[in-house]
Amino acid sequence: MKFPTVIFQVTAIGKNVRALEASVRSVLYWARETPFLRFRPQVWVVIEPEGYATDPELYEEIRALGVSVWVVPRDYRTPLGTSGKARALEYACSLRGRFGLSTPDVWVYHQDEETCVGQDTLLGISEFIDRGDKLVGAGIILYPVDWAPIPTHVQEFTRSYDDLRVLDSITMPGNPTAGFHGSHFVVRADVEDTIGWDVSGYSPAEDLTFEIRVRARYGTVFGVLKGFAYEKGAFTMREQLRQRRRWVRGILYAIRRSPVLTRKRRLTIAYSATSWFSALPSVVVLVASVVLHYGPLLFFTSFFTGFIWISMVTGYVEGARLNSAYLGVSPGYLRLFCLGIAGALVDVVAPWYALVTRTTARDFVRKDVVRVPASPPAPSVTQAPRLPTRKRWAPFRPVPTAAYPRRSG
Repeated sequence: MKFPTVIFQVTAIGKNVRALEASVRSVLYWARETPFLRFRPQVWVVIEPEGYATDPELYEEIRALGVSVWVVPRDYRTPLGTSGKARALEYACSLRGRFGLSTPDVWVYHQDEETCVGQDTLLGISEFIDRGDKLVGAGIILYPVDWAPIPTHVQEFTRSYDDLRVLDSITMPGNPTAGFHGSHFVVRADVEDTIGWDVSGYSPAEDLTFEIRVRARYGTVFGVLKGFAYEKGAFTMREQLRQRRRWVRGILYAIRRSPVLTRKRRLTIAYSATSWFSALPSVVVLVASVVLHYGPLLFFTSFFTGFIWISMVTGYVEGARLNSAYLGVSPGYLRLFCLGIAGALVDVVAPWYALVTRTTARDFVRKDVVRVPASPPAPSVTQAPRLPTRKRWAPFRPVPTAAYPRRSG
């Protein structure tokens, strides 16, 4: 029997070399340690020239492991002149076409440079492809890699919980509540290469644009991908702001400039954006009503703020429950609450920050930062240590799900 091919594709600028190496090695390790996979894996790394220049020796070591390392040429131009990550993704599409890999028996699993996989991830991909009833599969992302008890990492718990909403929505016609993430999804290669990633100018949220175009052409072809992906959050609030700014800009780009967006879907995405923008005014009104002792306003807003607070607390609690088995530590609910408030305030400010600042195709969030054990003297978690040698590398070992027990020995 000829099994399909799955290309595990890490697409990034390439400056976070330690995080990227861990992602690649997690695929190689678990592909070797997982029996009975019903696909043949390949690993591709698609990076920018400045990323390769960060550590050429490391990228050559990765290439020696059998990984295809592709550096996007500086003079590469797409027909519509896109830039940023979309340019690198479009270059990967052209490579697959050149090598005869744009076929129905080839699939592409998309990873960011910090997206580690586990045995459950590979088995989920294998089952999804073997089932064969959907063209795109997406799953839940957890954030236990290099985790530290800081506001930015606690805030990521809510993203894991929100993935339950995202996955439910993308499987419905029209994706009514919007949402899609650019990593931990698998797509059939001929579908991706037909749709492509080329847009006019810089699209900060190329994943949302891609989902809109796939749905416009193929309809409801999205399914749920079993197994988690394992990533890490930003290590500073400033970088959290920059990350969220890119998302906000991407949403606004899709609303204004996507030619295939239906009126109904445009309203849905606009409502989602309006809800995010309304968070800061709502907080200001709530604080003002308390400070000014204006009872009627406080009474009127209490219904809405109560619902919002309940939703936020639920997101933290359930998100922490999803991640807790993989963290190895328990921050405690009181500390979790305090850190979560700080992280949530950053997200409240983020959409307005996006309006008054500029984002560029070269923006990226540092991920080459590790959690340092608390022992004196304890360096800050925001300090980037020297890269470990290859001998010290060890795979991230997620706790397997009940459906996918890890092989003993």
